[in-house]
Amino acid sequence: MPTRDVVKTGIAGLDAVLSGGIPRGNIILLEGAVGTGKTSFGVEFVYHGASKFDEPGIIVLFEVSPDKLIRDAAGFGWDLPALERDGRLKIIFTTRQVFAQELQQADSLLLEEAAKMGARRLFVDGMAGLGDGSAPGGRRRELREEFHVLVEGLQRENLTALLALELAAEPSVASLPEESIADTVIRLRKEEAQRASTRSLEIIKSRGQNFQMGRHTFRMISDRGIEVYRRVQAPREQSRERAAAFDPTTRVTTGVPGLDPIVNGGYFLGSTTVIAGISGVGKSVIACHFLAEGIRRGERSLMLTLDEQVPQVLRNAMSIGIDLQPAIDSGLVQVVYDPPQEIEVDQHFHRIEQIMEEFKPKRVVFDSLSTYAASFATDPQMFRDFFHALVALMKEHQVAAVYNNENPEMLGMSSMMGSKGMSSLVDNIILMNWIELGNMFRVGLTVAKMRANPCDRMTHECEVVNGQGMRVLDRTMLAQLPFGRYGSLLSRAPERSVVADTSAENADQRR
Repeated sequence: MPTRDVVKTGIAGLDAVLSGGIPRGNIILLEGAVGTGKTSFGVEFVYHGASKFDEPGIIVLFEVSPDKLIRDAAGFGWDLPALERDGRLKIIFTTRQVFAQELQQADSLLLEEAAKMGARRLFVDGMAGLGDGSAPGGRRRELREEFHVLVEGLQRENLTALLALELAAEPSVASLPEESIADTVIRLRKEEAQRASTRSLEIIKSRGQNFQMGRHTFRMISDRGIEVYRRVQAPREQSRERAAAFDPTTRVTTGVPGLDPIVNGGYFLGSTTVIAGISGVGKSVIACHFLAEGIRRGERSLMLTLDEQVPQVLRNAMSIGIDLQPAIDSGLVQVVYDPPQEIEVDQHFHRIEQIMEEFKPKRVVFDSLSTYAASFATDPQMFRDFFHALVALMKEHQVAAVYNNENPEMLGMSSMMGSKGMSSLVDNIILMNWIELGNMFRVGLTVAKMRANPCDRMTHECEVVNGQGMRVLDRTMLAQLPFGRYGSLLSRAPERSVVADTSAENADQRR
């Protein structure tokens, strides 16, 4: 099978969406409204060709002055004057009429200059007026012919040309005459969501190649340029699509005294565990123990938090006698915070993928699922897609992942994961609950689900001691009335069990 001759864009993340790049010689139509990033996109395409791939390029401008373009490019770290001095880049400032005439001439000075410098890439910024979908039929045919002549002129020199076309509004399907002529069509958008704005990119078509469909988020970052983040729902490698928790023997221990015997010695590699309970019941304490146990065993551990800044996480861990800082300094632990206010799901997931690939942890804590769900409140399907993708990613890397999830019910639980409807994806569910007995709250822990493991579903009492952390209490060593004397512990009204009390008294008499 012949090797595909593709042009790598060099734009971070985009070539993965394009299955490696764009077929050489394609005419690329870059569509978008004002402010979507067309100029930056085109300049970066030419810049990377000239600086990384030994493919000199030409930039044609109609409205933006070369000085402003050079200034703006410098903000992304692109030194265009240096490429011009080396003969690898040429910036031409002209009019649309002159440019169109030049391409139609057999002795075109522009094409002669392109051949002289060995240009392989071309970016034309501002093809305004060609995509007027409201024009009458006769004018539309005329526009189509004009664009066709333009494309023929570019193809004579086998240039891979990127043409930026400004859209006044979102076009309807097949409304632009240029789209049927161009080989590749890329549409940029700037979309509003709850007073925030995000940029997205979609490959409408691209002849001669496969590509990932749908809208992918991108950002324009100072000193770096454009970064494209594949949509979280997009298919990944087969190793992830087929990933599963398959090791039936290796256990990842919890680090909480008294908990490992209840969970059959620990969690399987590649398993998903949810710790669900009201705020303040001890979910984050269990997470800190999980990290500390990884440190004790020399296992790389990761905590991703939306709820608390890293210094606050370290402070809270120190209050129960767990000092994470030395392990962070040595590279054994990472604690990563991402603010949830305007979280972009594709970018956030991309960051998690990078951390997993580079850091390769064995145990991971997410704090918390409820904050993710609140961040995606306007699009519940996005949360479900994100959680599906997270579970698959953790299984691909054979990580034991623990997710904290706040259950809003203070006393009693009517559901394990609230309205999220994701419990079928989860291997293990541990419920933590306030239980009101007499005039005090006590903490109950119930293993509600353990996939491929025996599970007694008995409610155990826990306590958190300042400077020491959490422990699951031994039922035979309780000074106060044990949970075994009560029924309906997970309901809103636990009651003393007469049968249990009588059995306990008989046992005491036998002693």
